[in-house]
Amino acid sequence: MKKLLFFAPFIVAMLVLPCLISAQTPQPDPASTDAAITRAEDARKKAVDFESPYYFPGEWEAAEAQYANAGRTKTPADYHAAADAFDAVFKLTIPLYAQAREDEIMALRNSLVAAGARVSFSEIFALADKTALSALNQYEAQDYYTAKASAAKALLMFQAMTSAHNAWLAQMEVKERKFESYDADSFNRAGETLNDAMAAYQAENYSLARENANEALIRYNLVLSVGWAAYAEQRFLLAEAQRQTALEIKANIAVRDLFTEADEAYKTSVASYDSQKYEEAAKQFISSEVLFAAASASTSEKRRNAAEAIREAHEKIEKSDEAARQAEILIKGRSR
Repeated sequence: MKKLLFFAPFIVAMLVLPCLISAQTPQPDPASTDAAITRAEDARKKAVDFESPYYFPGEWEAAEAQYANAGRTKTPADYHAAADAFDAVFKLTIPLYAQAREDEIMALRNSLVAAGARVSFSEIFALADKTALSALNQYEAQDYYTAKASAAKALLMFQAMTSAHNAWLAQMEVKERKFESYDADSFNRAGETLNDAMAAYQAENYSLARENANEALIRYNLVLSVGWAAYAEQRFLLAEAQRQTALEIKANIAVRDLFTEADEAYKTSVASYDSQKYEEAAKQFISSEVLFAAASASTSEKRRNAAEAIREAHEKIEKSDEAARQAEILIKGRSR
């Protein structure tokens, strides 16, 4: 009993001391810690969303290190320090990010203007311009997430418009070359798909609009491919006929240089045709056809000139003979 009484003060001290120490050491406010963590996480997410790791990798790694340290210490001060680091990287990033988005949009826009889309698609072009301008104003107002969404929308609008305009140009080429009949099914289906693309664009479903426009372009290009193949075959037959005509009248001998030029163009055309480069082959066949025709015409002209020269020579000979006869008669008459 005396031993227990002797140790009693020490037992009390061991029980009470931790409580006293705890009371004297300030404890982090759980609400304050949660708020600091939330701030750090939000700052980190914003920096990631605007591609800070890409633009400033060194600064990003430093901010990440501070964030990892806060995760170990669990103190509000360290989380706030990490949040400040992420905010600093974000502030460096945002001008570059905004400029990159503007450059992407302007590159597409300038290409469309050069291709005449601003005139052909004036209404939807103006709408895309308005969206891009909204993005710029929102960036300047530091409404960054809204600006990011507007810029993405404007870019998608110009992308869809680019696909639609390319499909429309392909359609015009098919019509101008009168290739519709070579693959009528694909041509008609392409027209329907392009109409669907424009309807989707008007409904602000720009992804679907772009998808449909690309499908229409593929179909129009298929029609062009079939059309060029058929047209190249026609030009081949015409060039071959001109070549045969030139050979029959011996143009390869009469105007050798011109015939050789035509024949070289013809061989190049055949090589393009065999390689299925039908558009190139068709244009080359036309060139060789013209050259063969020129060779034939030159040969015929040479022959006409030669015939005329022979006729004139005969006339001169006949006149000379006649003059000689008259002279002989005159001489004989005088001699009598």
